[in-house]
Amino acid sequence: MKIAKQLHRITKLGVSNFETVEKVERAQADLLDRLRASPVRSRRYRDLSRCSATRCGTAECTEACYFGTFRRRLQEVPAALRLLQKAGPPFHEVRIMRASWRRPLGQLNTASIVAAKQLNRRALDSLYDPSIVAVGTFEVAPVPPCEGQGWICEIHQIVAGAKKEDLERIFSTRRDRGEIKSRSSGPINNLMIREVDALAPKVSEVLRRDIQGWQHPWRREIPPTRPKKAERSEFYRWLLDLHPGMRLIRYGCDRYFNLLGKQPRAIKPKVPKKRPSPWWLEPYQFGHGKWRDIDPNSMEYAIIKARRS
Repeated sequence: MKIAKQLHRITKLGVSNFETVEKVERAQADLLDRLRASPVRSRRYRDLSRCSATRCGTAECTEACYFGTFRRRLQEVPAALRLLQKAGPPFHEVRIMRASWRRPLGQLNTASIVAAKQLNRRALDSLYDPSIVAVGTFEVAPVPPCEGQGWICEIHQIVAGAKKEDLERIFSTRRDRGEIKSRSSGPINNLMIREVDALAPKVSEVLRRDIQGWQHPWRREIPPTRPKKAERSEFYRWLLDLHPGMRLIRYGCDRYFNLLGKQPRAIKPKVPKKRPSPWWLEPYQFGHGKWRDIDPNSMEYAIIKARRS
């Protein structure tokens, strides 16, 4: 299918802010400029200059290529939207931010995508509901200038088939809107859960994988700050080491966004473990051996004590 027809199909779904080919070309040009100015060897990215919206110029695509991501998004957004609609409401936008996921400037390559995915999967598994579906992305964004320097890592996804109170329970460590202070001062763990009204635009938003300024979860009136050249350069170098689709969050579906036929899981009640009795200490316990059940204030106890002394 041609690019124009695919973009027209995306527009008919209700997505009005989908990126254009011109915008992708500018982003690819910025990618190449930042990589040329970085210490990365040219052989790692020189083939990206031959890529376009209709063809791939590399032997193996990478997550850093904006054209490759653009072509994949043209397929992913309709497929993910169809998956969520098939799963059924309620639909909730979920943003999970952990203070331990933050990375200092220059150490973005130490961000663990696998650990974040495992946390998300285990939390959703704890609901024991095979009908729950989730689609999203592991996103990174520069820390706002008012908070210093570094990277904010978060999971941005849409969860279908789960109640809001259940999502708050499994993703937050406290019930007060999911906020806890990890130290007396410093970054905090944030959790935002909001019901989705327009599903198609939100699906396109959670599947975006370009670099953007960090948007505060609740204070939407604060505009995000555009990433600086040094931040974009580090972000592009990080993407060169990632496989295509490595940052995608998929739960309850396969790689093609088809529902999985999972069987309901039985909830096993937790049986408290019996505390073992130290039977080898019985001769020394009160009521056994020399510690017979004798009133320590009685005359008999005083006679026994005098004999032993």
